[in-house]
Amino acid sequence: MGKNTASQSDERRDLVRIDDKLLLEYNLVGEAPQAPRCETEQQTDEAIAAFIARPTTELFAGAAANETETVLRPWLTKLDWVMALVLKTLAKMSPQALAMPRLTDVNVSGGGLSFATERLVKKHDQLEIRLILPPFVPILATVEVIRVAPAKPEATGQIVATRFASIRSEDRECLIRHVLKVQAERLRSRRLSSV
Repeated sequence: MGKNTASQSDERRDLVRIDDKLLLEYNLVGEAPQAPRCETEQQTDEAIAAFIARPTTELFAGAAANETETVLRPWLTKLDWVMALVLKTLAKMSPQALAMPRLTDVNVSGGGLSFATERLVKKHDQLEIRLILPPFVPILATVEVIRVAPAKPEATGQIVATRFASIRSEDRECLIRHVLKVQAERLRSRRLSSV
């Protein structure tokens, strides 16, 4: 494969986009991370449960049928329960000290992501993002806001489109692999449902 062909292939991989629900937290570059956005104890408990349970749930959802009832399932479920209990206790002891990424609807590619936010940001703002891919792959990056649009009429806030300004090459590869995997699973699922 020639240098030009490889470069074009990399560019195409960056352009593949999917809609997904991922754990996301962000703040303006140079700003201290914001206090948790959950306002009630129940919302905090729900955010913690989603944060802890999602990786294990997705791990087993992606496993082959004969692998799902292994000896690992009860142990991972127990670990999830213990981690959630510890985080809920910490949240009750010091609510401002525990910022949890929230399960957020995102449109993501190897080049950037877009998401809805209640927070006001402007074009060219730089954001530090923390994104967690399933089963539990943390991605840290800096993004630049390239477009801001009002949210849909039934929602408040705005839709923010960003591009990666700074991301480790390993993190970008993990992100691209996640996007391609989800896209392939969805295509396979559509084909099977149309048969």
